[in-house]
Amino acid sequence: MKTKFKVIVVTLLCLMIIPLFAGCGGDKTPYETNNEDNYTVSVKFDANGGIFTTNTSVIVDSFNVNELEKNSDGEYEIALISPDNSNRGNDAFKAAKNGYFLAGWYAERVENTDENGEVSFTYSKKWDFEKDLLKIDANKEYKAEEPVVTLYAAWIPLFSIEFYELDSGEYIDKLIFDPTIKTDFSLPVWDEKTGALEMFDFPERTGYTFNSAYYDAKGEQLISDVTVKHPGVVNLDKGTAENSVMKLYVDWTEGEWYRIYTTEQFIENANLNGHYELFADLDFTGEIWPTALMYGNFNGEIKGNGHTIKNVDLIQTNNSKVNAGLFGSLTESANISDVTFENISFTIKKGTRVAGTCYGLFAGSISNNATISNVQILNSTLKIDSSCYFGADDYSIGLVCGMGDASVVENAEIECVVIAENANSLNVTVNGNTVTIDFAD
Repeated sequence: MKTKFKVIVVTLLCLMIIPLFAGCGGDKTPYETNNEDNYTVSVKFDANGGIFTTNTSVIVDSFNVNELEKNSDGEYEIALISPDNSNRGNDAFKAAKNGYFLAGWYAERVENTDENGEVSFTYSKKWDFEKDLLKIDANKEYKAEEPVVTLYAAWIPLFSIEFYELDSGEYIDKLIFDPTIKTDFSLPVWDEKTGALEMFDFPERTGYTFNSAYYDAKGEQLISDVTVKHPGVVNLDKGTAENSVMKLYVDWTEGEWYRIYTTEQFIENANLNGHYELFADLDFTGEIWPTALMYGNFNGEIKGNGHTIKNVDLIQTNNSKVNAGLFGSLTESANISDVTFENISFTIKKGTRVAGTCYGLFAGSISNNATISNVQILNSTLKIDSSCYFGADDYSIGLVCGMGDASVVENAEIECVVIAENANSLNVTVNGNTVTIDFAD
């Protein structure tokens, strides 16, 4: 048989009754009404410093003694329902306290005051709403305003992981969580589908990439497991916790790195400040080389690991861009190493205004301080359309680069050809890296 009960919602200053009590006398208190209706067995839920969703601190469940059943000992037994139980329907009451999690509801609470006058509580007799039954003496008379038992909410501060810089010890961020829900946290891992680092619950740092994490500030206790388990312990029997704060120390690699396994990953993550490590050859057949790289100032890094980028078709028609090539320009911060570019075609197409520009198959311009090592370009072609609009010696075209030191590319197998119907109208001379164009008489 399902036990019926009424709920009284109690604020700190007054009593109020929810719609379950509609129809009762306006001059009577909720408790007086409950006594008249035999709802005399009451159970109080004290939010104990927290607050219910009704913006109240206490709720009271009252039961009709005439609807209670006796056990073999002649006692009434009541299966209590937690305030937030969904069986209450729209009348569910969830308790909350900012910065704390609810350890449970306890039948006994002892107040403690330390030497500084700080008050704390210890708890016992945690109520198990699945198993525990409230037993009532059937021969005793009860009043609604006198609870048979008061259950107190026990609040424990939320656990946290504090993150610090390994090198400087500087505080980075804090992760706050409820340990009754989660205590294990994944270390950042590389996502082979996206090429990016999945940080999970670890903080991000702009301009840097996570490298490793340590349990200690000296960097001697490397976290080698794929997960970190918070060492805090919750004692639900007493409503207390220990070691709620954990500190981790993070080591970073400069630059926002991506691990590249596919051409699509490179395209999706391409940006002028990106740092890329190749773990496979990249074939651009049917794909478009990132426009940002072709025209922009590349400040990042490509660590090729001996892999090849091949079958790239570059077409220059954008007259608003000064530099163009695989890279518009390689700045003093750029670093490209251990990579081969093969079968690259760079076409300066009909209609292009070649004036005040720098074009090269590898880069429009290369800074003297750019770091280029173990880079080669094989089986590639620079194509110049004879119908371009050429300025009067105010442009620079090179096989490797329009401006800068072409010798940074160790091996450059690049052919320069003139295309279009009137190709004979241009004479092209290649001297080392420099491409000189003369108009035929």
